[in-house]
Parts: sequence; structure tokens; C-alpha cells
Amino acid sequence: MKRRPLQTTLIAALALGCGSDVTAPNLPAKPAAPAVALGSLFSCALTLDAKPYCWGDNLSGQLGDSSFASRLAPGAVAGGHSFIAISSSVSTTCALEQNGAVWCWGDDPTQPGVRVSFRNLPIAIPLPRPLVTIGVGRKSACGLDSGGTAYCWGENGRGQLGVGDTLPHANPTRVLGDTKFTAISAGFWSTCALSTASRIYCWGDNTYGELGTGDTLPAMAPKQVAGSTTFRSVSLGSIHACGITSAGAAMCWGANFSGQIGDGTAARRITPTASAPGLTFTTLRAGRANSIFTHTCGVTPSGDVYCWGWNSKGQLGAELSNTRDDCLLYTPPGVTPSNGIPESVCSYKPMKAASMSGVVSLDAGYQHTCAVKSSSAVVCWGDNQYGQLGDGTGVGSLTPVTVKGGLGLP
Repeated sequence: MKRRPLQTTLIAALALGCGSDVTAPNLPAKPAAPAVALGSLFSCALTLDAKPYCWGDNLSGQLGDSSFASRLAPGAVAGGHSFIAISSSVSTTCALEQNGAVWCWGDDPTQPGVRVSFRNLPIAIPLPRPLVTIGVGRKSACGLDSGGTAYCWGENGRGQLGVGDTLPHANPTRVLGDTKFTAISAGFWSTCALSTASRIYCWGDNTYGELGTGDTLPAMAPKQVAGSTTFRSVSLGSIHACGITSAGAAMCWGANFSGQIGDGTAARRITPTASAPGLTFTTLRAGRANSIFTHTCGVTPSGDVYCWGWNSKGQLGAELSNTRDDCLLYTPPGVTPSNGIPESVCSYKPMKAASMSGVVSLDAGYQHTCAVKSSSAVVCWGDNQYGQLGDGTGVGSLTPVTVKGGLGLP
């Protein structure tokens, strides 16, 4: 049977919000901008009619379909909800309704400190204010109200909630300070946000310099990243962060074990560092994983995709030559290396993804990447052990495969 592509138009998981009215957010009725939201081993998306679908690993209930069974193809999230934005991280997904309400499923951020707190159905988050944007981390989540005030909830052992302590907070709590934000992104133990003045502020753990403040000291409240650069977006991965500057260039900072900074080295960077020199981007995503090894991908204005960093399952979408730019040489078990030469496991520098054009948005998981094309088709590549590519096969791919049409999808 011929596969139907996932014909969707999606909204970014980190949608921008602004304004002063915090009680009646002016949000669209349906998604308007293409995007997908990836966790470590699963993927989610919103259809044009605002319905959420997820696929891949479901050990923590992060697919929200009332089961704990993994899915090889998209399945509808239970409850019949309509959402305008969705965000996923390691094992958690949250989504935003038009009225500013937030629902979450998977590893429940409202149960911090509880070792097993899996929710396989969406639960409503008790918000002090309606939100206009959300960002999900490792068993934590954050959001902004329409006045730009940030709220976070969940685990807080490293101060990632930005509320001045390291205690867990089951309910959304206001982030310290008076800075107003337009976008927010949560990582493993840290959080970053873009201010109305186009500056990036980060807080939480800083072991690898992921706060970008020029040191490795943690911050219990928002602290501006070093330098005078202005930005138009921010994406926080597990333990590294990236942003697109006002000029469209990429800058990254934090851990660099697998070359995820993209500056041609494996050196940790504690301040924003130029990445992918010579390229400009419209979208940039730092991979989210329960690992120190991650990757970064971006979309250029021409619709091409470039990725760098960890490539253990082909998540960069490019064949790597064995040059000094390849940080490790590795032959997967059972794989015969081409011409007797082992494959490279990561790249220090950006690699252009093969067979990709006309891309408008993407997101990066652990060992897989998904993108939305101008045709609204969703394609994924990399690891597929749990069905996170969504093509119905469970077989990994070094090149993009089209996500299979699911129940209720056109």
C-alpha cells in the first residue's frame, strides 16, 4: 500500500508571545507555522486541525495514548484536545491550548521527586496565569504569560526553575527577576530564555558552561549570557545551547563532547561561540537526550539542512568522510565498513544533510532528527529502534523517510 505523507502544518514548540494582557492571551485558533517536537526516543506533531499525534518510545507514557506501548507510526493523543503548540523533551510532552491552558503527559513534571510518575494521558497543569508559549525539559517545564513573565515547575535539583532555590515545585512558580521574555527553552538541568531586548538569559546547572556566562558556576535566577550579541532565538539541548543571532548566524555554548558546538573542535565553550561559519539559519535546534553526546541541526534560508555533532545512528543525515573533522572512528557491531574504513561517529563541523531541500522547520532528538518540508510532508532520519522515525518499519535510516499517515490524518 502506498504510504501517505503526514500532511500537516504545525506550530513551533517554542512559539513567541508578547503583550501586556496576562488574562486573555491573543493566540491563534489553530497551528500556523510548521514544526515537530522531539524527545529522546520519540516524536510528536500537531496537525493543521490542531490535533496532536506522537510516535516512538512510550515507556513513560510520553505518547499520551493511554498505553505504554511504543508506536511505529503516528497515533492520536488521547482526550480529543486541540492544541496550538507542543513541546517535548527526554520523556515528557506538554501542549498549549488556545485559551492558554497547558496539558502534559509522560514523565510528569507536576510530580517532582517521585521516581516513577508516568502519565499516559494528558493532565491539566494548574496555572497562575494563561500561557502563550511553553518549553519542556527533563521532568520540568516552563512557560511565558502574555506579559513575558516566566513560570517554571518540576524538578529543580540544579536550580533549573530559576526560583532561587533547589527545591522541587509541583506547580508553576514565577521565575525571579523583572526581565520579560519572548521565548523559553528548557534543557536537562538548565533553562534559557530570550528577552524582549533580544538578549539570552540562562539559569540552572552550569557544569559544562551551558549557561554561557563565562564561568561554570550555577545560577538560581536568570543570568545574561556573556557578550553583547543580540539574538532572535534560543534552543537548549541536554547540556549545550544554541541561538540564532540577529544577523542569522549560529552561536553555541556548553558541552562539546561530540562536536555539537560546531566550531571545528571538541572543546567545551563557556561563552557563545560562532558555529557553522559562513552559514545563516532560520531554525536551529540543539538535540535533547539523556546523554552527554548530542547533535545540532539547522535550516538555512534556502531550505537546506545542516547538522553537526553526534552521528552514531545517522542523525546528521549525511555520510561522513574520514577526515580530521570527524571526531571518532567507529564501526557499529555487525556492520562491514565501506572499503575497510570505519564510519565516523560524529562531526566537528556542519554537514549538509543528503536528499534534503525545501525544509521549513525541524527538531533534534537523541539519535534521530525530523523535519517539515514546504509540502507539509514530515520526514525523519537516524535511529528507529522504537519507531521514532514514524515510517512504520522500526528500521533506522541514514536518509530521510516520510512519516506514515496515522489515524485521522489527511
